[in-house]
Amino acid sequence: MKTKTLIARSLAVVFLAVQTLMMPTAHAAMIGTDQVLAQEQRSAYEERVLTALSRDDAADALGRFGVSEERIQDRLDRLSDTELAQLAQQAEELPTGEGALGVLVFVLVLLILLDLLGVTNVFPAISSAG
Repeated sequence: MKTKTLIARSLAVVFLAVQTLMMPTAHAAMIGTDQVLAQEQRSAYEERVLTALSRDDAADALGRFGVSEERIQDRLDRLSDTELAQLAQQAEELPTGEGALGVLVFVLVLLILLDLLGVTNVFPAISSAG
């Protein structure tokens, strides 16, 4: 009977050890105010760019080149904060009326950026980074 008890205790120790090793660990850390502000600023920049691209003339131009909204969002996520801020600034400076020239310039800059990132191949002379 001692061997059964010894085996049962050994199995219990092994099960407890395995259970302890498999338990996920949680790490908590304070999030700084600057990180929260940076995330909010980035969201605001993305919103400005997406608002400019949702205009009919911009959406039509992007559709003609076969650029989907998912691909645009994916590439916006890959932009640095500085690049996104510059793109948002350009989007904000677009004419508010039927300024087709401003929208076309913005879409052209966006397409060049997407070509450089390797999403599209609209301009064969531009070699992609990825």
